[in-house]
Amino acid sequence: MVISTNDIETISSVLGKPESQAPNCWFWNIRNVDTKAVLALTISSGVDVGGGEPATIVAAQTHQGYIELHDVTGFLFIEPDEVMFITKSDETFSCLVVGASCTCSQFANVRVALLKADLTEIDPVALMAAMQLQLAESLLETLP
Repeated sequence: MVISTNDIETISSVLGKPESQAPNCWFWNIRNVDTKAVLALTISSGVDVGGGEPATIVAAQTHQGYIELHDVTGFLFIEPDEVMFITKSDETFSCLVVGASCTCSQFANVRVALLKADLTEIDPVALMAAMQLQLAESLLETLP
């Protein structure tokens, strides 16, 4: 997926306007005045990662650490103020969820089958991923 200017405008409607941008790269410095949390978000599109088509990489840095999601294939909004960036393969997917209030979560290598499971029958260890990611089920069906 190549992120377009229209995609960035749509993402900006949730996260605010990027603080800076270069060709195919956008940077947000998101601050939560209530909690004093800070989140640096970078979306880089058309990145040569070797051996294939150019990729989109989303990176988030918080006080707790640094997270990158490679080969982003789509994104989805989660009310009230979050954007879920998704990478999908045949049987698994990973996502990075970033919020305007400096929330940041990552789920990696989640089996697509988990999204179709009955929540009452899922092992409690996998329940948070299942509940959060069932929001993306309809989008996942449209991704290549």
